[in-house]
Amino acid sequence: MFSRATIMDIMYLLKDLNTHATIDTYAFRYGLEEIAIGSNKDQKVLNIARHLINNPQLPGLLSNNLMYEIVEDVIGNTTSNPYHFNSFENEFVNYPQLRRLLLKDGFVIQEGKLIRTFETEIDFNKNETLLHQLLNKYNFNVAKGHYDQASNAFNRGDWAACNSQLRSYVEDLLNKIAENITGSTFTSSHSAKIALSKCNPPIFYRNLNEWLDDGQGYFETFWKRLHPQGPHPGLSDEDDSIFRINLVQISTLEVLRRFDRYFN
Repeated sequence: MFSRATIMDIMYLLKDLNTHATIDTYAFRYGLEEIAIGSNKDQKVLNIARHLINNPQLPGLLSNNLMYEIVEDVIGNTTSNPYHFNSFENEFVNYPQLRRLLLKDGFVIQEGKLIRTFETEIDFNKNETLLHQLLNKYNFNVAKGHYDQASNAFNRGDWAACNSQLRSYVEDLLNKIAENITGSTFTSSHSAKIALSKCNPPIFYRNLNEWLDDGQGYFETFWKRLHPQGPHPGLSDEDDSIFRINLVQISTLEVLRRFDRYFN
């Protein structure tokens, strides 16, 4: 539901908003008094974070998920405090990445409240873990480096860099998969993509209109979507970048799963 980075920023907010005594009271309220131990506030909130991350399905007091309940509560307390939240910019003063981390998790802040952007079974953080596992399994280190740089660029709000790294990630990944399958080195990424539609079994399914050789198949238009200004990165904004990073993650994870299933 929430990434490790999101939970850590939430815990730092909890620390900033509370004294030792009120953190202890907060932990007791949620039945975490045996978890929130330590000689300082940093140790206490770190132990709470570790417990939530390791037990993401724990029930809350008022809901079926303790992690969500605590995140929602901390955000509600923070957004009402002008020292910690800039309501004009909709930004957390000391943790400017947190709003974008929440956006990747599928949540936005509206009128001081945590709102889910859409109801979906897609779990960005779970998919990202699976993606990294497969990239590591096949030593696609360059592609993984580009993906991680894209994610980091998104977190700091550098949309053009995020776009550029996403394109580089997709290009390197598809080239390396094609090389692994065929044993050939490709001089153009387009040739590599064609090879992925012709290998046996194919990575791109022609019968599902994923590759049509006329620029209209899914993966053909997917690549065009990543290059709206041709070879130049071009400008972007937050909405475009979150769309791109989700599109790239879902699409390439499916490609990696097929490669893992058919050619492992």
